[in-house]
Amino acid sequence: MGRTSPKIASLFIFGFLVFKFALSAGLKGGSIAPRIVGGHEATGSYPYVISLMTDTIFGRYHTCGGSIINQRTVITAAHCLASTSASSLKVHVGEKAKKVIDGLIYEVLNTHYHPLWTAETQDYDVGLVRIDGLFVYTPSVQPIKLASLKTKIKEGSYATVLGWGYTNAWGPPAEQLRMAQVPIVKQSTCNRRMGGLITKRMICAGFKSGGVDACQMDSGGPLVYKDVLIGIVSWGVGCAQRKKPGVYARVTELLPWIEQTLQKEYNEVL
Repeated sequence: MGRTSPKIASLFIFGFLVFKFALSAGLKGGSIAPRIVGGHEATGSYPYVISLMTDTIFGRYHTCGGSIINQRTVITAAHCLASTSASSLKVHVGEKAKKVIDGLIYEVLNTHYHPLWTAETQDYDVGLVRIDGLFVYTPSVQPIKLASLKTKIKEGSYATVLGWGYTNAWGPPAEQLRMAQVPIVKQSTCNRRMGGLITKRMICAGFKSGGVDACQMDSGGPLVYKDVLIGIVSWGVGCAQRKKPGVYARVTELLPWIEQTLQKEYNEVL
């Protein structure tokens, strides 16, 4: 399952192909798809946010978001990695513009995503991107701390979601990094509103009235609470709909896989 796919406005073949490819990492299934609506351009510093870009025959395009977690690794959504290869991906860091102006581009050495992730459920929606080389840390390029089991978040607490995705359900994607504040929704409430599809590996955020949400091409991006990464943009029903909160991969529940993968593959400890 993924986030509801928007209709394609243009009938031009080129536009259609670019659109289709750019969304392929962020759309799974027919009625539900992964996904900032109702937000504004990001103010302040968010040096951990990255743009995951894909090389195509038409050029290089932003497809998903992500967050730097150490000097070689980005965390993103599994559905951003499942249908692509490391060789076709690039990691863009160090700026709020989607277009590469002052930031840096890194080649991708390898990707990993949770073996229990499936497109049908979007459960275990976490992946890691390993760059070729090291991130050069500067004021605009820094890692973010991952939430731990000690991180307590009350229902109604506001978290920040960031991304270059659609500003409404019909697009187009944003040219500048955007942000929105969304309240955390109680797990049982979210599960009821989302038809029983919410698992322990998911956390929900959004207003009952809708209007503010992540959207297509925000997938993989960060949900942050008190400067700690608590969620990864995963899926939802449409964008910013009433009583349909955004669903994020819950970092605390996925931390064991993240730590085990870094230890096993790279002998690293967060």
